[in-house]
Amino acid sequence: MAAVDPPPANLQNILPYRLSSLPSVSDALQVRSGFTGHRGVPPEIARQIVSNGYNPRLQNRRDDEQHYQSTRENDPDYNIAGLYLTSDPIPLDQTSDQAPPNQTSDRALLKPSKIAKRIIFQTRAADQSWVTLGGAGTFNNSHTWFEASILRPLGHPPATKLESVLTAPFRDVQSARDALRDAGWEFVARENGDVTWRVLNNITAQRECRNYSVEWERGVETVVQDEKAMGKGEGFLELLSRGCIVALWAKAAGRFWDNRVAAATIEIEYELP
Repeated sequence: MAAVDPPPANLQNILPYRLSSLPSVSDALQVRSGFTGHRGVPPEIARQIVSNGYNPRLQNRRDDEQHYQSTRENDPDYNIAGLYLTSDPIPLDQTSDQAPPNQTSDRALLKPSKIAKRIIFQTRAADQSWVTLGGAGTFNNSHTWFEASILRPLGHPPATKLESVLTAPFRDVQSARDALRDAGWEFVARENGDVTWRVLNNITAQRECRNYSVEWERGVETVVQDEKAMGKGEGFLELLSRGCIVALWAKAAGRFWDNRVAAATIEIEYELP
Protein backbone atom coordinates (compact mmCIF):
# COMPACT_ATOMS: atom_id res chain seq x y z
CA MET A 1 0.00 0.00 0.00
CA ALA A 2 1.32 3.43 -0.85
CA ALA A 3 0.14 7.00 -0.63
CA VAL A 4 1.04 10.61 -1.32
CA ASP A 5 -0.74 13.07 0.95
CA PRO A 6 -1.29 16.83 0.49
CA PRO A 7 0.47 19.25 2.83
CA PRO A 8 -1.12 18.97 6.31
CA ALA A 9 -3.21 21.80 7.71
CA ASN A 10 -1.88 21.24 11.22
CA LEU A 11 1.85 21.92 11.14
CA GLN A 12 2.13 20.92 14.81
CA ASN A 13 1.66 17.27 13.81
CA ILE A 14 3.20 17.07 10.37
CA LEU A 15 3.83 13.34 10.22
CA PRO A 16 1.75 11.26 12.66
CA TYR A 17 2.45 7.56 13.03
CA ARG A 18 0.23 5.28 10.94
CA LEU A 19 -0.12 2.66 13.70
CA SER A 20 -2.09 4.13 16.59
CA SER A 21 -1.45 1.47 19.24
CA LEU A 22 1.98 0.39 20.48
CA PRO A 23 1.88 -3.02 22.21
CA SER A 24 5.10 -4.02 23.95
CA VAL A 25 6.56 -7.53 24.10
CA SER A 26 5.23 -7.95 27.64
CA ASP A 27 1.78 -6.77 26.51
CA ALA A 28 1.70 -9.35 23.70
CA LEU A 29 2.92 -12.13 25.99
CA GLN A 30 0.30 -11.25 28.60
CA VAL A 31 -2.48 -11.41 26.02
CA ARG A 32 -1.18 -14.75 24.73
CA SER A 33 -0.98 -16.10 28.28
CA GLY A 34 -4.57 -15.05 28.87
CA PHE A 35 -5.73 -17.14 25.92
CA THR A 36 -3.72 -20.23 26.86
CA GLY A 37 -4.25 -20.03 30.64
CA HIS A 38 -7.75 -18.80 31.41
CA ARG A 39 -9.43 -19.78 28.16
CA GLY A 40 -7.59 -23.02 27.40
CA VAL A 41 -6.70 -22.04 23.84
CA PRO A 42 -3.91 -24.20 22.34
CA PRO A 43 -0.56 -22.31 22.23
CA GLU A 44 -0.29 -22.39 18.42
CA ILE A 45 -3.80 -20.89 18.09
CA ALA A 46 -3.09 -18.25 20.73
CA ARG A 47 0.11 -17.31 18.90
CA GLN A 48 -1.84 -16.86 15.66
CA ILE A 49 -4.52 -14.74 17.36
CA VAL A 50 -1.93 -12.40 18.86
CA SER A 51 -0.03 -12.24 15.57
CA ASN A 52 -3.17 -11.13 13.74
CA GLY A 53 -3.81 -8.11 15.91
CA TYR A 54 -1.50 -7.54 18.86
CA ASN A 55 2.10 -7.85 17.75
CA PRO A 56 4.75 -5.66 19.44
CA ARG A 57 5.95 -2.66 17.44
CA LEU A 58 8.81 -0.22 17.19
CA GLN A 59 8.27 3.43 16.25
CA ASN A 60 10.93 6.03 15.48
CA ARG A 61 10.66 9.60 14.26
CA ARG A 62 12.90 12.50 13.27
CA ASP A 63 11.52 15.92 12.43
CA ASP A 64 14.39 18.38 12.03
CA GLU A 65 14.97 19.74 8.52
CA GLN A 66 18.09 18.61 6.69
CA HIS A 67 19.33 19.27 3.13
CA TYR A 68 21.18 16.65 1.11
CA GLN A 69 22.49 18.35 -2.03
CA SER A 70 24.42 16.92 -4.95
CA THR A 71 26.78 19.82 -5.67
CA ARG A 72 29.33 18.68 -8.28
CA GLU A 73 28.62 20.97 -11.22
CA ASN A 74 30.56 18.99 -13.83
CA ASP A 75 29.43 15.48 -12.84
CA PRO A 76 25.84 14.70 -13.90
CA ASP A 77 26.13 11.19 -12.40
CA TYR A 78 27.19 12.37 -8.95
CA ASN A 79 25.18 10.94 -6.04
CA ILE A 80 24.96 11.87 -2.40
CA ALA A 81 23.53 9.82 0.49
CA GLY A 82 22.81 11.04 4.00
CA LEU A 83 21.65 8.94 6.93
CA TYR A 84 18.50 10.63 8.19
CA LEU A 85 16.84 8.11 10.54
CA THR A 86 17.37 4.68 12.08
CA SER A 87 14.96 2.40 13.92
CA ASP A 88 15.46 0.84 17.32
CA PRO A 89 16.83 -2.73 17.21
CA ILE A 90 14.42 -5.62 17.13
CA PRO A 91 15.07 -7.15 20.59
CA LEU A 92 17.50 -10.04 20.61
CA ASP A 93 15.53 -11.67 23.42
CA GLN A 94 11.98 -12.08 22.13
CA THR A 95 10.60 -12.64 25.65
CA SER A 96 11.45 -9.14 26.91
CA ASP A 97 11.41 -5.54 25.75
CA GLN A 98 15.15 -5.14 26.28
CA ALA A 99 18.01 -6.55 24.25
CA PRO A 100 20.25 -8.67 26.54
CA PRO A 101 24.03 -8.54 26.78
CA ASN A 102 25.80 -9.98 23.76
CA GLN A 103 25.06 -13.71 23.86
CA THR A 104 24.18 -14.07 20.17
CA SER A 105 26.72 -15.00 17.54
CA ASP A 106 27.00 -13.31 14.16
CA ARG A 107 25.78 -16.56 12.61
CA ALA A 108 22.57 -16.39 14.66
CA LEU A 109 22.06 -12.73 13.82
CA LEU A 110 22.49 -13.40 10.12
CA LYS A 111 19.97 -16.25 10.10
CA PRO A 112 16.62 -14.78 8.98
CA SER A 113 14.07 -15.50 11.71
CA LYS A 114 11.01 -14.26 9.81
CA ILE A 115 9.77 -12.31 12.81
CA ALA A 116 9.41 -8.94 11.06
CA LYS A 117 5.84 -8.82 9.75
CA ARG A 118 5.32 -5.26 8.52
CA ILE A 119 7.19 -1.99 8.06
CA ILE A 120 5.83 1.47 7.27
CA PHE A 121 8.03 4.29 6.02
CA GLN A 122 6.86 7.89 5.93
CA THR A 123 8.77 10.90 4.67
CA ARG A 124 7.99 14.59 4.46
CA ALA A 125 10.25 16.08 1.84
CA ALA A 126 10.70 18.08 -1.37
CA ASP A 127 13.37 18.79 -3.96
CA GLN A 128 14.76 22.16 -5.06
CA SER A 129 11.42 23.09 -6.78
CA TRP A 130 12.70 23.59 -10.33
CA VAL A 131 13.67 21.39 -13.27
CA THR A 132 14.93 21.97 -16.82
CA LEU A 133 14.50 18.47 -18.26
CA GLY A 134 10.75 18.00 -17.75
CA GLY A 135 8.68 15.96 -15.33
CA ALA A 136 7.55 18.77 -13.03
CA GLY A 137 4.66 17.72 -10.81
CA THR A 138 5.18 13.98 -11.50
CA PHE A 139 7.63 11.28 -10.48
CA ASN A 140 9.25 11.39 -13.92
CA ASN A 141 12.82 12.69 -13.78
CA SER A 142 12.82 12.52 -9.96
CA HIS A 143 16.40 12.96 -8.74
CA THR A 144 15.70 12.95 -4.99
CA TRP A 145 14.57 9.84 -3.15
CA PHE A 146 15.02 7.57 -0.11
CA GLU A 147 16.57 4.13 0.31
CA ALA A 148 16.56 1.69 3.22
CA SER A 149 19.23 -0.64 4.54
CA ILE A 150 19.24 -3.38 7.15
CA LEU A 151 22.14 -3.19 9.60
CA ARG A 152 23.26 -5.91 12.01
CA PRO A 153 25.34 -5.22 15.11
CA LEU A 154 28.98 -6.26 15.34
CA GLY A 155 28.58 -7.43 18.93
CA HIS A 156 26.16 -5.85 21.36
CA PRO A 157 23.96 -3.22 19.63
CA PRO A 158 25.48 0.21 20.35
CA ALA A 159 23.23 2.53 22.36
CA THR A 160 24.06 5.71 20.40
CA LYS A 161 21.75 6.49 17.50
CA LEU A 162 23.68 6.24 14.24
CA GLU A 163 22.22 9.40 12.73
CA SER A 164 23.82 11.41 15.55
CA VAL A 165 27.22 9.86 14.68
CA LEU A 166 27.18 9.69 10.86
CA THR A 167 26.17 13.30 10.24
CA ALA A 168 28.25 13.93 7.10
CA PRO A 169 26.89 12.68 3.74
CA PHE A 170 28.54 9.95 1.67
CA ARG A 171 29.20 9.47 -2.05
CA ASP A 172 26.62 6.68 -1.92
CA VAL A 173 25.24 4.31 0.69
CA GLN A 174 27.89 1.65 0.07
CA SER A 175 30.60 4.25 0.81
CA ALA A 176 29.37 4.36 4.41
CA ARG A 177 30.50 0.78 5.10
CA ASP A 178 33.75 1.65 6.92
CA ALA A 179 32.07 4.36 9.00
CA LEU A 180 29.30 1.94 9.92
CA ARG A 181 31.79 -0.71 10.99
CA ASP A 182 33.63 1.83 13.13
CA ALA A 183 30.28 2.58 14.80
CA GLY A 184 29.56 -1.12 15.40
CA TRP A 185 27.27 -2.01 12.48
CA GLU A 186 27.42 -3.96 9.22
CA PHE A 187 25.16 -4.12 6.17
CA VAL A 188 22.88 -7.10 5.63
CA ALA A 189 23.06 -7.78 1.89
CA ARG A 190 20.64 -9.37 -0.53
CA GLU A 191 21.59 -12.45 -2.52
CA ASN A 192 22.81 -10.22 -5.36
CA GLY A 193 25.02 -8.21 -2.99
CA ASP A 194 22.91 -5.03 -2.96
CA VAL A 195 22.55 -3.39 0.45
CA THR A 196 19.70 -0.96 -0.24
CA TRP A 197 16.04 -1.04 -1.16
CA ARG A 198 14.36 1.95 -2.82
CA VAL A 199 11.66 3.34 -0.54
CA LEU A 200 10.12 6.59 -1.79
CA ASN A 201 10.79 9.26 -4.41
CA ASN A 202 9.92 12.95 -4.20
CA ILE A 203 7.67 14.54 -6.81
CA THR A 204 9.81 16.43 -9.30
CA ALA A 205 10.04 20.22 -8.87
CA GLN A 206 7.63 20.28 -5.93
CA ARG A 207 8.25 23.46 -3.91
CA GLU A 208 6.29 22.53 -0.78
CA CYS A 209 7.14 19.49 1.31
CA ARG A 210 4.65 16.66 0.99
CA ASN A 211 3.97 13.54 3.01
CA TYR A 212 4.81 10.23 1.32
CA SER A 213 4.32 6.71 2.70
CA VAL A 214 4.74 3.08 1.75
CA GLU A 215 3.92 -0.11 3.65
CA TRP A 216 5.62 -3.47 3.12
CA GLU A 217 4.20 -6.68 4.60
CA ARG A 218 5.95 -10.04 4.65
CA GLY A 219 4.37 -12.49 2.22
CA VAL A 220 2.18 -9.80 0.62
CA GLU A 221 3.07 -8.18 -2.71
CA THR A 222 3.14 -4.39 -2.43
CA VAL A 223 0.69 -2.81 -4.87
CA VAL A 224 2.30 0.23 -6.48
CA GLN A 225 0.38 2.39 -8.94
CA ASP A 226 3.51 4.20 -10.15
CA GLU A 227 6.78 2.28 -9.86
CA LYS A 228 8.67 5.56 -10.27
CA ALA A 229 7.16 6.71 -6.98
CA MET A 230 8.26 3.97 -4.58
CA GLY A 231 9.80 0.55 -4.12
CA LYS A 232 8.10 -2.75 -3.37
CA GLY A 233 10.53 -3.99 -0.71
CA GLU A 234 11.00 -7.49 -2.13
CA GLY A 235 12.92 -9.65 0.36
CA PHE A 236 13.40 -6.84 2.90
CA LEU A 237 11.34 -8.21 5.79
CA GLU A 238 12.67 -11.73 5.26
CA LEU A 239 16.17 -10.42 6.12
CA LEU A 240 15.14 -8.16 9.02
CA SER A 241 15.89 -10.27 12.07
CA ARG A 242 16.79 -10.07 15.78
CA GLY A 243 19.21 -7.34 16.76
CA CYS A 244 18.97 -5.56 13.40
CA ILE A 245 18.01 -1.96 12.77
CA VAL A 246 16.62 -0.21 9.69
CA ALA A 247 18.46 2.80 8.24
CA LEU A 248 16.70 5.38 6.07
CA TRP A 249 19.00 7.23 3.66
CA ALA A 250 18.16 10.48 1.84
CA LYS A 251 19.53 10.48 -1.71
CA ALA A 252 20.12 13.09 -4.43
CA ALA A 253 21.71 12.67 -7.85
CA GLY A 254 22.85 14.92 -10.66
CA ARG A 255 23.87 18.55 -10.73
CA PHE A 256 22.65 20.57 -7.73
CA TRP A 257 19.64 18.42 -6.86
CA ASP A 258 18.60 19.04 -3.26
CA ASN A 259 16.64 16.52 -1.16
CA ARG A 260 15.03 18.74 1.48
CA VAL A 261 13.86 16.47 4.32
CA ALA A 262 11.53 17.82 6.98
CA ALA A 263 10.59 14.60 8.79
CA ALA A 264 10.48 10.81 8.58
CA THR A 265 9.11 7.88 10.54
CA ILE A 266 9.80 4.14 10.63
CA GLU A 267 7.27 1.72 12.14
CA ILE A 268 8.07 -1.98 12.46
CA GLU A 269 5.63 -4.70 13.53
CA TYR A 270 7.23 -8.00 14.53
CA GLU A 271 6.05 -11.37 15.73
CA LEU A 272 6.95 -13.38 18.81
CA PRO A 273 8.14 -16.99 18.46
